[in-house]
Amino acid sequence: MILFGAGGRTGNDLITESLKRKHRVTAIVYDVSRVTIKHLDLTVKWGHMMNKEDIASLVKGHHTVIGVNEPSPINPNEHIKAVGSVIEGAKKAGIGKILIIGHPVYRPIENTMEFYDSWKSVALAQREALKLFQRESYLNWGYVYSSSLEPDKRTGRIDKQENMILATPAGETLVPIKNFAPVLFDTAIMRVVPTKMELELNI
Repeated sequence: MILFGAGGRTGNDLITESLKRKHRVTAIVYDVSRVTIKHLDLTVKWGHMMNKEDIASLVKGHHTVIGVNEPSPINPNEHIKAVGSVIEGAKKAGIGKILIIGHPVYRPIENTMEFYDSWKSVALAQREALKLFQRESYLNWGYVYSSSLEPDKRTGRIDKQENMILATPAGETLVPIKNFAPVLFDTAIMRVVPTKMELELNI
């Protein structure tokens, strides 16, 4: 499998879980020095998620594409572009299985209205990225995005999120943020999820 955005904590968790399960992993990062794991089944290469032509070239020969791309409140549209590029690049290379983690797993939730206001653009970008996947009929896809983050109407308090949402053509599943990597492997990466077209044919 190939993993884009592998340089952060989320990417490193996924690399560790992949190697634990005896997978061969190609990790794609902006800075190869950020991947400190050493393993015979791990190859680290430079690259990014913004150009579908580059992605198509990188993913050839892999059976699964995983991407970690967390929307930034400053430029959330970059997340939508990255997801679209991965989808198009994987399709061009003939890869039919994609999982993108769009939830900022290790970003702390701040109990302030300023944080909530900045989070709105993140949530909107996630919804738009999800729509890109929902238009695809033949891909076996998964997209992980954030649970609703709304202040309590009575206290104004923003509660810490315990789960994120895994969307697939078959529906949505809650994934615990704590120890998320093995859960994602069991529910999305290793599991064959029916495509939208297969689901429609079975109706």
